[in-house]
This record gives sequence, structure tokens and C-alpha cells, in this order.
Amino acid sequence: MLRMREILEAEAVGSIAMIYDEIRNYYRAPYVSSLFRHLATYPGFLEWVWRILGPHLQNGRIQTTGWSHVDISKLEPIKSLSRRDLIDLGVSYNELPVIKNICETFVRVSPVNLVVSGCLQKIMHQQDLVQESETANEKFTLPEPLIEMPPMVTWSGLSDEQKKLLGVFETVLAGEKFVPGIYLVLARWPLFLGYAAEQLGPKLKDEKILKRCERIADKIFESSEEVLKSIDVSNSSPPVNSSQKKNILSAISTYRQTSPQMVGFGSLLLKALPAF
Repeated sequence: MLRMREILEAEAVGSIAMIYDEIRNYYRAPYVSSLFRHLATYPGFLEWVWRILGPHLQNGRIQTTGWSHVDISKLEPIKSLSRRDLIDLGVSYNELPVIKNICETFVRVSPVNLVVSGCLQKIMHQQDLVQESETANEKFTLPEPLIEMPPMVTWSGLSDEQKKLLGVFETVLAGEKFVPGIYLVLARWPLFLGYAAEQLGPKLKDEKILKRCERIADKIFESSEEVLKSIDVSNSSPPVNSSQKKNILSAISTYRQTSPQMVGFGSLLLKALPAF
């Protein structure tokens, strides 16, 4: 099985590079998520998405809608770490804020992508949407941007042990193997990644916990209807064929499953870290 197709940030040119820059700006986060990197592989599709949804990321409606619907109160915490524990896991005290920033970045990005995914699914299914255009010009306050993260480790640069650990978090996106980006960044600290796999791996196999994650996803995903009231989607047929459309909808469905894990599990990792 092939790994997920994507256009990496370093490879983006032209309109895709421009959209990537705007995504980083509007998300107040220093990277472009796998969802957009995958959508960019369909010629003209990311540009089509941006014409429809870009203005509502620019004014902050999509972001604040997603963040306001996050509720992880039903997830049990994982083992907390002391500073000594971190040193034993190969993480120096000076690297602690770096790992905190990594977790916070994914926790910030994932709810927004869920709202974007919900909007795309409904638009591509051509559902009847109620318009309330008078709300379109409303502005929303966004947080300060997060600082730059270390780059994700490329698959070719991973050791066999790192690949084995990342396999714990592996899922399938659009028929291709996919590992959520948070773990590809944390793979720079193999022992810390091992801790994450030990603590979170069983949760990924626990149906009760996965159901809780699904409820987190559903609440955020369905909040997209609030956003779509402000979007004119008439004459908005996507520039893809039926096979591509099927793959995109499959990718959205998978992201709906993995993104709440990033919201929940990223938050659990963040809370497990000692104070800086």
C-alpha cells in the first residue's frame, strides 16, 4: 500500500504556495496540515476550496467555530511526566517548550480542519443550505500565532525502530497509509515517541475511547452548518471527476476520525508535561 500523496510545504509553488502561506497565517499555526497537503494533489481543487472557504478563514469564523465546540472532558488523562522523566526520555529542559508548542499547534489546527472538512463534505454532496448572508462581514478575534515547530521527520529518514513506533498511530487515508503529523514531529525524540505510543496506543484500540473521540468529532464537524449559513455555494461544483471526488470524501471521512484524536490525545500529551 502506498503512503498518502501530498504536496509538501517545501515543494509548493504558485497558487498552492500562496494558499499554504494564508493557511499558516489564518490558522495562527506554523504548518499546513496533511488534509490540505493531500487536497493540493488534485489539480485546481485546493484553489476551488480556497475561493469558497478562504474568506471565512480570513475573518476568523471557521476557526472560532471549531475551537468553541471542543470538549475533551470525557477523556481520561495519561501518565504525567516529571522533568526527570523527560530527561530519561531524551528530552532536555530547554526542549520542553518545543514539545509543548508542538502539541499545542496540533490541538489548535485539528478543530479548524474538522469544520473545513464538514463544509467540504456538505458542499460536495450538494446539500441544501440555508443562507444568512448578513453575517458574512462579521469579524472574529484570533489568538497570537504559535512559534515555528521542528519539521516533520521524512519517512525515508526514519529508523526501523521509529517506523515501528509510528505504526502504532497508522491509519488509512484515501486508500493510502497515513500517520498524523504530530507523531512525525515527535519522532525526533524516539524515547518520548515510545512513551506516547505506550500511553496512547491502547486508547487507539479501545472502542469506548474511540467512541468518545467520535463524539468530539461529530460536535465539531457538524458545527460547519453554522459556517455554511454565511457561504454562497451556488454554482460550486468541484473541479474533480467522480473517482477523485470519492477519494476526497474518503480522505475527509478519515480525517474526521483522526483529527479528534489529535484534539484529545494532543491535549492529553500537553497536560502530561511538567510546567516550564
